[in-house]
Amino acid sequence: MSKRKPSSRRRSSAKSGGSGLWSWLLLFGVAVGGIQVYEHRDSLMPKLKDTVAAVSKPAAPQPRSREVAAERPKPSATQTVALPASGAPVPPRSIAMPNGAATMSTQASTTALPSSRPPVENVSLGAKPGTFAFCGRSGLNNCVADGNTFWFKGEKMKLAGIAVPQTDQARCLEERQKGFAAKVRLRDMLNGGNFQVASMGGASTLSRSGVSFADQLVREGLALPAGRGNQSWCG
Repeated sequence: MSKRKPSSRRRSSAKSGGSGLWSWLLLFGVAVGGIQVYEHRDSLMPKLKDTVAAVSKPAAPQPRSREVAAERPKPSATQTVALPASGAPVPPRSIAMPNGAATMSTQASTTALPSSRPPVENVSLGAKPGTFAFCGRSGLNNCVADGNTFWFKGEKMKLAGIAVPQTDQARCLEERQKGFAAKVRLRDMLNGGNFQVASMGGASTLSRSGVSFADQLVREGLALPAGRGNQSWCG
């Protein structure tokens, strides 16, 4: 019994000595750390304040995202067309036309387009010979004034497209003779029977059986086409 007691005392003394060493080392570390903090207090204080402020500042609540449901387009109402029992398609309904449009369409349909050709008049002289004579004191009724001018039923008419020699204002004897010959020839053609007259713009086109009176005078040398440069009948 006396030999075991000293060993237990040694173990307890060893344990107490080890715990005291660790306590001293911890105090030494705290002292050294405090010295370092004190020496660097100028640079550590601003960072420490920012850290404390960031930790103590409450976090801002995040807004909740709202889920907006997309509006779905409403289906358009479809118009159903009833088919007849036979299955044939139904013709579309006619659209009513306003009164003004109807009037305009009626006028457009009834208005005749202007004709590009002058109206042709058939002249019938009958069985009476010598209907046309030379114009003089007897009056201006169915008479011939010169090679391309004549009067018919009191209306003056002139052949279109030709120039004829003059008789009253002739510049030479040859022109006067040809002018009188053209005058006689026109009278004879007028008295030759029925003919056609087409008047436009103050001039007339006379023909018989498709042959123009003016072209016949040109072929016989008693007239020249209008607008020709040299129209002298003298020499």
